[in-house]
Amino acid sequence: MLQIRPPLQASTTKYAQQLRRGFRWLRFDAPLEAEYRAYSHSDEYVRVLWFSALCLLLWGGYGLFDLWRIDAARLGAGQQPLLTALRVTRVAVTVAIALVLVGALWRAPMRWLHGALMGLGVALSCGAAFAVYAYKVFGVPHETAVLVMIMLGLFSPFAINLWAQLAMAALYLACVGALAWVAPQPEVQAQMLRLGVELALAALVFSFAAYWREHQRREQFLYRGDAHWLAMRDALTGLYNRRMFNHHLEQVMAQARREGQPLALLIVDVDHFKAYNDLHGHPQGDAVLQQVAQVGLACIGRPLDIAARVGGEEFAVLLYGSSAEHARALGQSLVAGVRQRALAHGASPVADVVTVSVGGAMVQPEDRPQTLFARADRVLYQAKNNGRDRCHWEAALQA
Repeated sequence: MLQIRPPLQASTTKYAQQLRRGFRWLRFDAPLEAEYRAYSHSDEYVRVLWFSALCLLLWGGYGLFDLWRIDAARLGAGQQPLLTALRVTRVAVTVAIALVLVGALWRAPMRWLHGALMGLGVALSCGAAFAVYAYKVFGVPHETAVLVMIMLGLFSPFAINLWAQLAMAALYLACVGALAWVAPQPEVQAQMLRLGVELALAALVFSFAAYWREHQRREQFLYRGDAHWLAMRDALTGLYNRRMFNHHLEQVMAQARREGQPLALLIVDVDHFKAYNDLHGHPQGDAVLQQVAQVGLACIGRPLDIAARVGGEEFAVLLYGSSAEHARALGQSLVAGVRQRALAHGASPVADVVTVSVGGAMVQPEDRPQTLFARADRVLYQAKNNGRDRCHWEAALQA
């Protein structure tokens, strides 16, 4: 008795399975995690460019304010080294911003860019904290707006995930603690400690926000992936549907022309399928289609190959970079593979088991997707008219 498999549902996709398992620690299974990272990096260079440009503008503006805010002539001899350290910090952070900006412009590897962004976040927040410390030691009035740089460095939503943000916050708090430890005046020490406590509380709030922001982004990725999979797949067989096949055929034909690669198309039709449904019932017919789909999937092996269900009992196999000889051999093996499944067909005049007919064509320079499909379909009908249960090719390609 032929085993009937249930139709493929959304709950069986890798995206839906991950949703059911959850991702409390903001990590997917390894293959899906790699796909998510590629998805999230798709527009990251542009966002990093805007972020680094904004940082450069704000940090440079605060640096220019130092020129008139701090009168070096009025500082004591003991404060001159601190002024020098402040200027060195300004230059160092500016260089860090410039490196990230150049890296984004030149499309540096994203792994390198992520490390540079983490370094930039620590440099911005700790540099701004050091500037606050210097202002307090100098007794120079300063706007609390300087804290914008701290918050920007710590809680930037660009390219930095939750765990990186928490690591940056910890480094920043260590920096503030060190500055409070070395502060020469008790009031400066108290002010720096108060600043550290205030921003630690802010870090806690923003960390929860960062967690849920990333959680929701990952959840949206899973829902989008599940919906896209369902839109591109045939629910019964799991193969690509006609819409996806048409899109892929157009893309692959253009690529084959650019690269000078051969392209073969096989059209597969289940012989006397209506008679099978009338005798055995539609549930059994669905099971037959699933079995034929598995045989079709076994024929593809290259990244650009595709197997699709393009009609009720009609399938298509597209073979990129396949010679006519190789494609013809695959067509014969497809016919033999369905026969070997030994699916009883009591209403077929061809055989006592389910069989298929296959028509094949190779892409020609003048072909469009419609003409290639039409040629393969004509050859399929030649195979059916010649007795079915066989693979036919255009006359010029027959063995």
